[in-house]
Amino acid sequence: MYLTERFADFIYNVSYEALPKEIVALTKERILDSVGAVLAGAGNWAYREPFLLACQKLGTGDTAAFTTGERKFPLARAVMIDTTFGHAVELDDGHAFAGAHAGTAVVPTALTVAKSLGLDGQSVIAAVVAGYDLVYRLAAAMAPWQIEKGFHPTSNDDTFGAAATAGKLMSLSKKELSNALGFAGLYASGLQEATVSGQLSKCVMVGNAAYSGMEAVYLAQSGMEGTLSVLEGENGFFRSKSKDVDIEKVCEDLGKSYRITDTYSKMYPTCRHAQPAIEGVLNLMEEYGFGSKEVRRVRVGTHEVACRLTGKIKAPKDSGEAKFSSAYGIAVALCEKGFGVRHLNPEYTQNPIYVGLAGCVDVEWDASVQAVYPKKRGAKVTVWLTDGRILTTEVYDLKGSPKNPVGFKEIRDKFIANVGNLMENERMERLIEGIMNLEKLDTVEPIMEILEQSAVGACISPR
Repeated sequence: MYLTERFADFIYNVSYEALPKEIVALTKERILDSVGAVLAGAGNWAYREPFLLACQKLGTGDTAAFTTGERKFPLARAVMIDTTFGHAVELDDGHAFAGAHAGTAVVPTALTVAKSLGLDGQSVIAAVVAGYDLVYRLAAAMAPWQIEKGFHPTSNDDTFGAAATAGKLMSLSKKELSNALGFAGLYASGLQEATVSGQLSKCVMVGNAAYSGMEAVYLAQSGMEGTLSVLEGENGFFRSKSKDVDIEKVCEDLGKSYRITDTYSKMYPTCRHAQPAIEGVLNLMEEYGFGSKEVRRVRVGTHEVACRLTGKIKAPKDSGEAKFSSAYGIAVALCEKGFGVRHLNPEYTQNPIYVGLAGCVDVEWDASVQAVYPKKRGAKVTVWLTDGRILTTEVYDLKGSPKNPVGFKEIRDKFIANVGNLMENERMERLIEGIMNLEKLDTVEPIMEILEQSAVGACISPR
């Protein structure tokens, strides 16, 4: 039996009724967190308007992306739009160590497809669990080689997650689900080079993963045969994009334990590899009570991937580069005692005080941090102060990670902080309440109606 068939059997059989209560509760938090990331991206991504203009040239329909409120897109394009926004400001959740973000594609796919079919909240929860499971099983099995070979895990693996989610909600048979996953593996794409040049547009390839996943489901539903050996085949996904994948481990406890529990929540709008250093600085400030004016120098010791992706930029020219600059994130944290989505706006990224302070930050390779990568992704942070003190800390289990989790209150606070200026308080509270009581809804229409009526506009300019 091919892996696509084994996964299809899991997707077909997963049900809300069989899910443990803690998985249901966690899934609703993931949905809330992901919706918040989508809305924050729609309200703060510099390329929102040109992106939507391009999408309008790719076909028309009667489905609304819930961030636009305009019912003029084909369903798959609407899913692609909201998925793109979900990854736009780096607030989307992710796997604890594998560098993939499931929620950004799985949640918009689930909500939009469920609305189009008139499905209830319990169906959405089961489909979201299935989508996360596939993304994270694949990403974990391929780490770190997927990244080392130059592939962007989210843009590749989320294609399977979107296909699993949509296929579940559209009641595909096991055979159709297998074929859909077979197509998904052929269409999965996305390169790490997007983190080097054109960072501001990186999120579009994640949106394309959701679109490709939807296309895979449509093709399978129409009776077309997919490539069932697409994962483990001699010229398949694993061999092309990874190395030494343990096939049995990919399916270990499939249907018995759910990989959505491996999710971390992003508390800062930056690349995950920059966040240990940012949190380390914040921890030192809280413990020792110093301010930005007392800082002479900061050194970050981290693993090679973090150095390569986030250690080169000190003076970001736009929000895209700011999300991939540990130095800038640290400078903002020192000055603002935090780092939120507003700090991606030009008044911050172009502020000479922040840029000057970022120039005092060095990001370097550290052997001990590298030794535990990718199972642990962390940083050693050293701060030199003007009074002669040298302060040091290490951070591996970030706030919001599975080993240092946050609860509903923190997820809710994050949602309000990033969405509060984009939506009226009354609607925002109804939205939160609706998602947290999702299993009681006969249809997701009330949630989608709030989202569509509160569709947000652009808040910043491209350059």
